[in-house]
Amino acid sequence: MIDPSIIGVETKPEYHEVEKGAIRKFATAIGDDNPVYFDEEYAKGKGYSSLLAPLTFPTTFRGELQDWFKNLDKNRLLHGEQEYRYERRFCAGEKIKLVEKVADVYEKSGKNGTMTFIVRDREGYDETDKKVFTERSTFIIRGEK
Repeated sequence: MIDPSIIGVETKPEYHEVEKGAIRKFATAIGDDNPVYFDEEYAKGKGYSSLLAPLTFPTTFRGELQDWFKNLDKNRLLHGEQEYRYERRFCAGEKIKLVEKVADVYEKSGKNGTMTFIVRDREGYDETDKKVFTERSTFIIRGEK
């Protein structure tokens, strides 16, 4: 069982520069050829300040791993689900402050034993400290047979 005292503990803020090249590479990797991800003039014509970041782009923001995640048995770890809620979209040239916290920890019994669920929220803020998005991920630690 994961210690439930990790619920609500926030990481120190980490800052991520959103780069044009990263947006283009990500859009290519996910197979989305929308010109707002590749052509800056086209994106500006659509009202954006620069290339638009794809909706799932925050998955590229990597930072220091929290202790609870470092200590997981990765052989038993599954990715349960992931969702994004946006206050607004963001573009190349912006700097995003990212704060992460565990929203919930709970267990369920299954045919392979007890499974532990960890719900993690990552919130992104712009340079004026207004929330841009929330990414919620659920991790599942399979029980031992």
